[in-house]
Amino acid sequence: MSVPLVREPIARPVRRVLRWMLSLRDASGAIVCPQHKIEHTGKSAGAIVMACALARHDPEADRDELLSVAVQQARRLVSRLEREGESTCFTFRPGRHDPYNCSNNVIDGGACSDALAELVLAFGDRLSAEERESFQHASVLHAQTYLRYAILDKAIPAQRAWAMTGVAGAWKLADHDVLELAVTEGVGILEGLQHADGSFPYHPLEGGPGHVGASDVSAFYQSRVTAFLMFALERIGRNPASELFRGPIRRGLDFLLGLQGPDGIKCGLVEAKPWYWGANHEVVSHPFDTYALARGWHHFGHTSLARGARRAFEAWAERLAESGAPRSHLPGDGRRASYQCPVFWAGHTSWMARALADLEALWDGAAPDPGGPGAGIEIGIQSYPNASLSRLDDGVVTAWVRGVRPGFNLHHGSPHGAGLVRVVRNVDGSELLTRRGLDARAEGEWSGASGRMQPGRGVRSGKKELRFSLWLARNQLRGGHAGAALLTPVRTFREGIIRFAAPRVSSAFHLAPRTQILSDGVRLASALARTDGTPVPGTELARTFRIDGDGLEVEDELLAAPGVRGLDYRVPEAATDVERESARVRYRLA
Repeated sequence: MSVPLVREPIARPVRRVLRWMLSLRDASGAIVCPQHKIEHTGKSAGAIVMACALARHDPEADRDELLSVAVQQARRLVSRLEREGESTCFTFRPGRHDPYNCSNNVIDGGACSDALAELVLAFGDRLSAEERESFQHASVLHAQTYLRYAILDKAIPAQRAWAMTGVAGAWKLADHDVLELAVTEGVGILEGLQHADGSFPYHPLEGGPGHVGASDVSAFYQSRVTAFLMFALERIGRNPASELFRGPIRRGLDFLLGLQGPDGIKCGLVEAKPWYWGANHEVVSHPFDTYALARGWHHFGHTSLARGARRAFEAWAERLAESGAPRSHLPGDGRRASYQCPVFWAGHTSWMARALADLEALWDGAAPDPGGPGAGIEIGIQSYPNASLSRLDDGVVTAWVRGVRPGFNLHHGSPHGAGLVRVVRNVDGSELLTRRGLDARAEGEWSGASGRMQPGRGVRSGKKELRFSLWLARNQLRGGHAGAALLTPVRTFREGIIRFAAPRVSSAFHLAPRTQILSDGVRLASALARTDGTPVPGTELARTFRIDGDGLEVEDELLAAPGVRGLDYRVPEAATDVERESARVRYRLA
């Protein structure tokens, strides 16, 4: 069967990322991260997968050169496989052993075993017998001694699923029954952790997260689990679209589409780990999004999946730096650098590379209609009750309303909810609502003050985060960012302790509004709350969001606010048809 070649607009972004990544190699061939001054072995593994994919699908490829690149990085991976002390486990260094690697054994190991298997399966006939044996042995040894146990033991669904990719690749090489069994058991475990609406908790409560906010769903991590499930099942010869597996996969894809806007950007304020990002969105999870949606289209054939895959791909490609380095977001007012480094994001591009053939197949059928970025978005109201997220589409705007969510602090959990979290104009992708972290005076929100400064409340919310900020500062200092290193603890003290101690209150911070789905929108019965989510006694709000074919109509009414000082409502700058009274505001976003 011939391998399809892909058009230049699809191949070029992946090619650019690989070239940038390889430009970081030292004399030994190690890809050394400029930010963390380390070889992120689990991300270097991504270069192998990219090289293999481009060698097969890129018409401009120098196949001999790409094979040489893949072999060079595979040799480095094998050289980093070491026994864990007296344990029977073999893991790829540095994993968890160097804090500047910013990763762990299961993520690095899943990627390494998977990449080594990819190389042997794709180009085993062009490898020497010694190389083929070396790469296969390392992949299988790690999967047998570590990854198959991690599938069962790890608390975080995305980490379990990443282990499955390495185990499935190793099974393909060795055909060991125990590896196949680990994958199929992992599928069942992940289905049990998945919410009925298709969302996954980042760190389930039963797994003991360090903060309850980490149990929230995550726009960044959502697609990983579904993508890895499909990949691992295919590797062991199972059909993801079969009756046995299709349910959790389709639910995961549906929730992923529900997060994605008409511009390809997901609703990033639905996020268990907001400390990762310097903006309210990111695109560096889009390689996983693209693979999941494109492969989902391959199996299920729905045009909405094809359109979602193309939107995710294009939004990611548009934000690559001139050098080819991936960027989590474009610069802008109020935005700053994200925690993760471009080498991480470059390694993740391997999943975009794996989607090349599917992107080529779906490309023309997923082309945007003349109506603009919103074309192909389903009109109506979609509700995801476990995530307490509602999505409203009327062809003019797309809006997301969040209801109940876990608690949060500076680093964990979604900081905004109990109302609108994002509104986008479909025709041009314009953001119609401003959101900045824990800003109490965000657009579309009531804000004021109640009571006095409570230092104890601030310390309870932020003392662990302040300690963590010292680690972040050390990380930044190693990367040569002395200014950022000095400012990080200061910022954490100001935003993670002082803000939580302050008497300010906001409608955005309430954790448990009552949600009512209407025929044309959503109504919330809510309250004002302090920055830590504690409700202000006696306060009541009625918040209604409707779509009518001409945009979003917002009606916000303050029913009671005893003892609240300086109460105000910030009308969005993009609002039209504004009607304002002392305790009631109406306007339109279109």
